[in-house]
Formats: sequence, structure tokens, C-alpha cells
Amino acid sequence: MINKTIKLMADSSAELTTYILDDGEYDRKNTIRPAVIICPGGGYTVVSKNEGEPVALAYARMGYHAFVLNYSVKIDNPFPTALRELAKAVSVVRDNVQEWLIDSDNISVVGFSAGGNLALSLGIYYNTPMLTTDISLKVEQVKPNNLILGYPAVSLEPRTTETPQAIIKMMEQGLIPDMRGPNIQEILLGKENVTKEEIESLNLLNYIHEEVPRTFIWGTYEDSVIPPTDLVGLSSKLIEYKIPCELHMFEKGPHGMSLSDESVKTAQQISGLSLSVWFDLSVKWLQQRNLA
Repeated sequence: MINKTIKLMADSSAELTTYILDDGEYDRKNTIRPAVIICPGGGYTVVSKNEGEPVALAYARMGYHAFVLNYSVKIDNPFPTALRELAKAVSVVRDNVQEWLIDSDNISVVGFSAGGNLALSLGIYYNTPMLTTDISLKVEQVKPNNLILGYPAVSLEPRTTETPQAIIKMMEQGLIPDMRGPNIQEILLGKENVTKEEIESLNLLNYIHEEVPRTFIWGTYEDSVIPPTDLVGLSSKLIEYKIPCELHMFEKGPHGMSLSDESVKTAQQISGLSLSVWFDLSVKWLQQRNLA
């Protein structure tokens, strides 16, 4: 495996970590493989490790070259900073398809929570001047072929305005990142005390169009951060614009479950949950892309 870290842009700290499978041997020599570029979540405050390398290794086990984007966060890196970094990451992968033996027509972006917001943003904005003009990238360099979105932040309307005490306790114990401070809307807008109109301008449901890539969506009804209406609303918008999509709404399970297996969570945390099947379902969905 080629496991290295690539600095993406001169004026950014963003990095792309590669999990490129070794070339095959004998009858598997020169195998061209699909690729996934993973955007971990973290509320644009941190970049979650649980949604990075473990996910990359899971897709690698299924025969995918994988990449994890460590993008810029916090309020001094407002939209479209991370979006430009993701676009650059996709272009780097596409520019190296021959060397890395990648199928240039089968490059997916996988995003979780805020990373799902980032992935969907690229699926929406890949052909806009903020990417094609401002950082001199071509549409064919940056457009993903598929999107896989795990509990994505779509409308940016929180399910609750108060942080549950259980979450606060976990942050204080260091069990999860402490994301108190500017919220996700303020970070994306680059300022605090934002207006309702400014918040509504961030709602990605307002910008879905007929050229968004095919999309796989999953999340849970119980998620205390992402309302289930985000998942249903997104799938409804995609259907409205005739974008092929697949939605899996699990009843049980909290926010931020990543692979939902013991590589990222304790046995107690995943006991009785069916969430882990999302991964195999996503692989099956990717394999269906060429079916009539």
C-alpha cells in the first residue's frame, strides 16, 4: 500500500492521505480500481479520526483505492475554503489515475456529518467560478461520479438548539471532541451573530440541480444532531431533479457512528444496532452504477 500525505495547496494546511493498494500480480497485474475520497465530520471544528482512516481501510479491503482529506476548519476558514480543498483533492486523484491505476470514471466522495455537507457541496458547486475560475480547475477534474453521505448536515438546521447534557459530559471527559464555541453556520459564514437569512443561504436543499451526481444517503431517526428531515428532504429533492439516489434511514443509533463496528466504537455502543450494514450496502450501490 502507498500510504503517504500530500499537501494540497500552497496557501492551505489541508492534506490528503493516500491508501493506495499495491498493484496486483499475475492475472491481477495492472488492475484498474475505483477510488473513494473521504471527508470526515467534526462540525467544521475538528476533523474526526474515527471517520477517516478506519473508513479508508474498510473500502481498501473491498478493493478501492482510498484517500482521506484533512481539510481546514474553524471560523477563520469560512466557506468555500474546505470546498476548494476538496475540489483540489479530487483533481489530484484524477491527475494521477494512470500512475495509481484508478478508474477515472469511478471516483466517489464519502462524507460524514459536516464532511457530508462538504461532499454534497462539491456535488452541487463543482461547475461554479469559485472552483473553475478562482483556483483554476476544470469541471471534469473535480466532479465526483458518486456521493456517499453519512448523516450529512444538509439544511444546517439543528435538531435541537441545546447541547444534550450527555454530550457535554462526554466532551468534558475527552471522549468526543469539544465543539463548543462558534456553531457550524457561524464557521461557514466566517462570523458570529448571523441572521436567519444568512443561515438560510447555507441550506443545500436550495441548490440541488439536475447535474448533481448519483447519491447514497444514510442516517438515523434517533440522531440528536442531524434531523431525519435532512435525509428525507435531500432524497426528495434528488428525486425531484431525477438524480438516482438511495436512502437508508435506521431507527436506532446516535450521531457520529462512522462504520458502527468495533474498529471505531465499543461493543457496548454498537450492541443491538443494525447500522454497520450501511457500509456493505454502499459498496453494493457503487457496484450497481453500470446496471441497466
